[in-house]
Amino acid sequence: MGDHPRVVAFGGGTGLPLLLQGLRRISGDRVCGVVTVADDGGSSGRLRQELGIAPPGDIRRCLVALAQRRGLAEMFEYRFEGGVELRDHSVGNLIIAALAEMSGGFAEGVEQAGRFLRIKGTVQPAATESLSLILHHADGSITRGESTPRAPGRAIRRVTIEPRGADAPAAVIRAIARADLVILSPGSLFTSTIASMLGASVPPALAEFSGPVIYVANVMTQPGETVGLTLSDHLRAIAEHVGPVVTDVLVHAERLPRSVLARYRAEGAEPVALDSERVERLGVRVHAARLLPDRIAAEARHDPDRLATAVLQIAERVRLAESPLG
Repeated sequence: MGDHPRVVAFGGGTGLPLLLQGLRRISGDRVCGVVTVADDGGSSGRLRQELGIAPPGDIRRCLVALAQRRGLAEMFEYRFEGGVELRDHSVGNLIIAALAEMSGGFAEGVEQAGRFLRIKGTVQPAATESLSLILHHADGSITRGESTPRAPGRAIRRVTIEPRGADAPAAVIRAIARADLVILSPGSLFTSTIASMLGASVPPALAEFSGPVIYVANVMTQPGETVGLTLSDHLRAIAEHVGPVVTDVLVHAERLPRSVLARYRAEGAEPVALDSERVERLGVRVHAARLLPDRIAAEARHDPDRLATAVLQIAERVRLAESPLG
């Protein structure tokens, strides 16, 4: 693969931008972030409803993560606090919306924004149009929309999209075909990670991909989404939606401080149980590394540089093991 492997990373929310931030500093410009377009809340949801464009919020965060023009990146993240119509809109969301209208399409607008920020790599929407998520819960109930409030104790078992058959941009499929490594970023399992892979052409492209596909496991379960699910359950959910594409899974190697665990448990979350034997029976290799910052604040979020370093080390070990001289 050389010093800088070609990487395609799927996800959204806060997990994918953290990964891209680390890859920007470590892996050069051979990175493609594929970002969910199912957000229907907040500033993104308002622009989606008013202008009919795909939600720009997750895209914006990923562009900012890869931006080399850091001053402009800070401006993209500025959020209006006053007024009525502009309140809570971020500058970057409005710029992406404007560029999408000016250039004749959302993907084209995202590309223009990437040039504006001089990003390292590329950012692609996961689908050529906005997606609506249909959430199928473990108790048999169904809710519609990524931002729909969900009962904390109720897990999701399956997610589908509308419109059915919505496809990923051709650039995403080309990026997968050229990649050395595919990463599924941490984050909301169903409404972010899996949602970013539901473009109609993506599962077959991943099935044909011969390199490592690394899933970065969440440290904690998510109330209303993955409550009660073990690591092998996470992997089965991915397989049920896009096929058994994951070859390796990366987990955080250390226990969280008691104070942090107590805060999460008060919200109905707990550490994702590492059932290694069941994971290995799925044909998935388990890797552990120190992935969180030395000091953990309110939330257990991955350290960008540690995360990027760990996934690239796994990819290199796999490459050496599978080479004729390995």
